[in-house]
Amino acid sequence: MHKSVLLKESIDALDLTPGEVFLDLTYGAGGHTAEVRRRFGENVEVTTLDQDPNTGASIVGNFRDVDTLVEGSRPDAILLDLGISSDQIETSGRGFSFLRDEPLDMRMSESGPSASDILNSWDEHAIELVLRGFADEKFSRKIARAIVDIRETKPLKTTFDLVRAVESVKSRGKSKIHPATKTFQAIRIAVNEELVALEEGLTKSFQILKPGGRLAVISFHSLEDRIVKKFFRELARQEEGTLVYKKPLTPTEEEIDVNPRSRSAKLRVIEKK
Repeated sequence: MHKSVLLKESIDALDLTPGEVFLDLTYGAGGHTAEVRRRFGENVEVTTLDQDPNTGASIVGNFRDVDTLVEGSRPDAILLDLGISSDQIETSGRGFSFLRDEPLDMRMSESGPSASDILNSWDEHAIELVLRGFADEKFSRKIARAIVDIRETKPLKTTFDLVRAVESVKSRGKSKIHPATKTFQAIRIAVNEELVALEEGLTKSFQILKPGGRLAVISFHSLEDRIVKKFFRELARQEEGTLVYKKPLTPTEEEIDVNPRSRSAKLRVIEKK
């Protein structure tokens, strides 16, 4: 079952009051929106968005297009939770997990090139750049070579095909981290153009935010957090926004014990002047 990360902290930070408008741009399993509704009932207007059509969000689309998807809306609070929900990992059947043998898909929106399409068509150098750039994979060159070698005989179609390619050059050893962790992260980011979408989504979210409103972002790896940190700091430097926290909020030890997936989460919040 999915557990929303930094649930209390993120909703507290948005500083909502009755009569305001809340926009959840990454609805997912709906945990953060449920908390807003629990606190405010019908006294806060809620709009939910997600690129996955299976989530039940009120609007289906990528947050990079938020300005057109919610055209005319002027929210007082916007939330971006950049994590993948446990439901997507465990039950979507789209190959987000290296622990299940599923179709090598990894598309959040169920449209565009899949992970299989990329891994079976991109050249070795492009795959290496993705692994190195999006996950800092030290074995990027060898893994890319293994993928290309394998596909010459048989296309990579399932998650276990990709896992076997990684494990052919990278052993687990004594590490608690699965050898395919970084590869799966990198390919997922590439498939969904996550970093470009984040940059566009941040810009457009801040543009539609009401003056005095707040934008909160929960990130889960350094590439995402670096983009958010840079964007927020530039807004503060230009005196367009005020950082609500000088340093990001992170989960408590108690939350990490209950939900180990939360351990890398960081919450950053900015208020529009």
